[in-house]
Order: sequence, then structure tokens, then C-alpha cells
Amino acid sequence: MIGRATRFLALVALAACSNAANEDDVFVKALNLGGDKVVPRAQALYDAGAPRIVIGIPKTDRSAIMVLEARRDGLETWLSADGAAVILDRGLLRGTRGLGAGLLASDVSQSAALVLAGREGRATRFHTFLTGTDETVTRTYECRVEDRGARTVELGSRQVSTRLMAESCNSTDQQFVNLYWVDDGDGRIVLSRQWTGDYLGDISLRAGDSRS
Repeated sequence: MIGRATRFLALVALAACSNAANEDDVFVKALNLGGDKVVPRAQALYDAGAPRIVIGIPKTDRSAIMVLEARRDGLETWLSADGAAVILDRGLLRGTRGLGAGLLASDVSQSAALVLAGREGRATRFHTFLTGTDETVTRTYECRVEDRGARTVELGSRQVSTRLMAESCNSTDQQFVNLYWVDDGDGRIVLSRQWTGDYLGDISLRAGDSRS
């Protein structure tokens, strides 16, 4: 547990140190093993100054910038340079693409209602995973959302006052803890550690800014 937390914090620190001088280099680092080709769509969005986030994968000690590709019906799709994607629902992970046998889809509506309101309580979430044999399996998780108090988060040169919400979830044979740092000002999740499944484990997501 200590090792996993240490890797997460190290990736957060790396993301926080990103600046205009090295951001281009960070962007072109692909997330997939062996993937080094920049997708034109992602490059065009990056060059146009699209909103961005930083993703970190503790299991592989890799991090990269992702750019916003689409925002539709409350869902956001974010692309990495090599075309991998994460789908977010108000900051909560709904799915992954191009990251191996990951999270195909999920229903996180009950968790989102508690986390974003800063309320403690119980929630049920549903995850659909794509297996290595291209089959889908859906699992149900019972979760407990807790308020862990005020925290200050560094986003670039800014310090943001947040509230840390922890979501502890269990199924018959799996368990995980998601962490969300929620901005006191606008109620937005600015930093998180979220579980994608057994294959990839946790990922970290940190809010970024559009290029001026």
C-alpha cells in the first residue's frame, strides 16, 4: 500500500513540475508499450490549445498530457498523443480506450452525486470490462464515500483549496479506493486517483490549462 501511494505521489509531483518548456516533450510520449506514433487528431487539438489534463500510470511509471477531444451529454473524451483515451463524467472515470484490457464502460452516477456534493454515504457502481478474449463482463461494486478533510493542491503556479473525498469499493473478489480532490471554489475535481481494473490498476488525473 505504501509503495503504491509513493508511486502515485511521484507521478503527481512530476505532473506539477510540467511547464511550457517541457510540455511538448511530455505530450509526445506515448502511453502504450511500443507506441510512438502521434495521432494527427491529437496533435491538431494540442496545437490549437485544447484543454488538457495530465495522466499518470503508477503500474508502468509513465505519464503524459491528454487533450480534450469531445464534450457531449456531460461526458468528456481525452486523447493522448498516440490515440489512447479516457472518458470522464464530471471528473469521474467512465471508461478507457487503447490502454489494454481496460474499462469499457461504467455507471458512476451514485458516486458522482456524493463526491461532487462533498457528502458522505453509500453508492453502487457498475463496471463493464473488456477481457483479453474480447468478451465483456460486468461487475457490481458497493462503495462507501468519506470526507477526508481540507487539502491544498498545487496546479502549476497556483495553490488550490480542495476537499479530499475517498471512495472505498468492494465486490465479491475485488476492492479498490478512489481518491478525489474537489475544488472548494467551483466544485470541480482537479486531481484524482482512480481504479481502471486489474490489468492497468490505478491511474492519476490532474487538471491542466489551455495553452494561451
